[in-house]
Amino acid sequence: NKALIITGISLDENNNQPPSKFFSNGLDLEWMLRANDGNARDINTPGTSQMVETFNSEVLARILTLPFRTIAAINGHCIGAGLFLALSCDYRIMRTSRGFLQWPEARLGMRLSKGFAELSKAKIANHHVLREGILTAKMYKSTEALASGIIDAECPVEELYARAFQLAKEGLLESPSGMKLDYFSPKGYTEIKEEMYTDAYRALKFGKVEDLPSSRI
Repeated sequence: NKALIITGISLDENNNQPPSKFFSNGLDLEWMLRANDGNARDINTPGTSQMVETFNSEVLARILTLPFRTIAAINGHCIGAGLFLALSCDYRIMRTSRGFLQWPEARLGMRLSKGFAELSKAKIANHHVLREGILTAKMYKSTEALASGIIDAECPVEELYARAFQLAKEGLLESPSGMKLDYFSPKGYTEIKEEMYTDAYRALKFGKVEDLPSSRI
């Protein structure tokens, strides 16, 4: 009887939490530059490939198939690996007025990786949106993201966490407003998600960065 809400926070030098402008900006390009001898665009190097593979298999694949409701409360910019983190959740709610979503790989001259590509295809039903978002690196404000089916709802930031908690409560088995699942099984619920998102789950869990873009999952 649980749910997971993922959001972004900011900490200043005194460990205070000022208002955050970011949900997640994705991979640390400065670290990638140091790890890849100045080439942040090449993900097929030992340091970067291990980081991406661990993020995919231990974080995204796990969140994708958790046996309870998962929600991304997108409180600011949501870019690259940050977008994939949000896509791994069951639901996405985004603040209005500030922040955008983006697949930045085409802009940065990088490939997606099989895991990121399959996750995008699993969660974005409209192939026109995938074509536009991935191949043009379009920046989506909340209204466009909602119309495109990338997110499920938008609201002012003052209402974001209340909306996320309400959606979480609706997924709790013991809540009066929760799901009515008479014979709920956590194992079965995880397996349902694995069946729904089989290609994405396999690519995230077992894929390797060195896999060719055209390789089978």
